[in-house]
Amino acid sequence: MDEFLSEKEQIQYIREWWQENRSYILIVIVVVIGGITGNNAWKSSVAEKQLSASSLYESLAVGVSDNNSETAEEIADQIFNGYEDTIYFEKAKLAMAYFYMSQSRDEDAANSLRDILQKSEDDEISLIAEYRLAKIMLYQKKYQEVIDMLTDNNGHAFETKYSELLGDAYYGLQKYDVAEAAYIAALRTTNQSQLVDAALIQMKINDLPDTNDSIIISEDEIEITSQ
Repeated sequence: MDEFLSEKEQIQYIREWWQENRSYILIVIVVVIGGITGNNAWKSSVAEKQLSASSLYESLAVGVSDNNSETAEEIADQIFNGYEDTIYFEKAKLAMAYFYMSQSRDEDAANSLRDILQKSEDDEISLIAEYRLAKIMLYQKKYQEVIDMLTDNNGHAFETKYSELLGDAYYGLQKYDVAEAAYIAALRTTNQSQLVDAALIQMKINDLPDTNDSIIISEDEIEITSQ
């Protein structure tokens, strides 16, 4: 505004400007206020949903702890069907995988973990699910599937654990030289030694059959376990 306008001229200028622009300004104000209100309502809705999911998950934990199949599955279904976009969906899948294994329902447990791997965007939870799935597949003697899933799967916090599982899988296939290389790889990662039982792995190595004249392995398999 021109600083040399008289006070009356300034007032008149403001009035005219307001008449010309008030509709636009009011619309902007309404949109801004509405946006703030809507955002707060959305945040409140998300918080309430997380709280409800949390309460259900606590009930699920009780059901699992009490070994109550009917209660656990009923509550788990509520979480799976109504709270898929909360962190408790994945937590409930992990809990049910544990519960199913305790019920000797290993394939149900495996499927719960596969659901996490398909849907989760949380790297840490995905690693936990993948590790537990590999252990279930070892239990099911699906040794080659474990190898296919874990080979070249490194550069993360579970790399040492994966090496041990690869050793177990190769042992199951009676490829003892490759199993030994995988176990040694697990022991070699000293900065992650707290993740594995070094004494147990050493015992596994000591219990391996003498393979000097029995097993022939490929160079690719040796490379897999030495990465």
